[in-house]
Amino acid sequence: MIRKILAIILLGYALFGEGLFDLLDKPWPEPKPNQAILNIEKPSQDVIDRVQIFSSLISDNSDKAKIAIFNYEFASRILHWNTDSQQVNDIYVLAGKKFFNNTLVNKYEGLSENIVSIMQEILGEDNHTLTEEERQKLHIYFTGIAWVLIQKG
Repeated sequence: MIRKILAIILLGYALFGEGLFDLLDKPWPEPKPNQAILNIEKPSQDVIDRVQIFSSLISDNSDKAKIAIFNYEFASRILHWNTDSQQVNDIYVLAGKKFFNNTLVNKYEGLSENIVSIMQEILGEDNHTLTEEERQKLHIYFTGIAWVLIQKG
């Protein structure tokens, strides 16, 4: 048994030479501080007040990050869509199903209701083609959701 261990040590030394022991002398790299997952400018206080509920609804930090990324991407894209309000809802739901793969179904009580509430506040109840102002508001509020979710504390 001792011969086998000695053979493995000698084989390791033969393969890696003195470089094997150099690893012990090199300084270890310093860990980098956590970097922000998104670089979002702080929204207005009105927007923060309206969307702050999402930060308390979603407890898991991994889910917060994923939902923030999803909403940020939605907010970025909505500015370029020439669509109606029903299609915006359909796109959000279908993209969410595909992105989250049903991992959020029934996980956070009130999440979907609050998303629907924000959309209804901006778009109303009737189906119509979105105006530039409505696209801007959707962009601002869904970016706000992303912003509150990535804040520490």
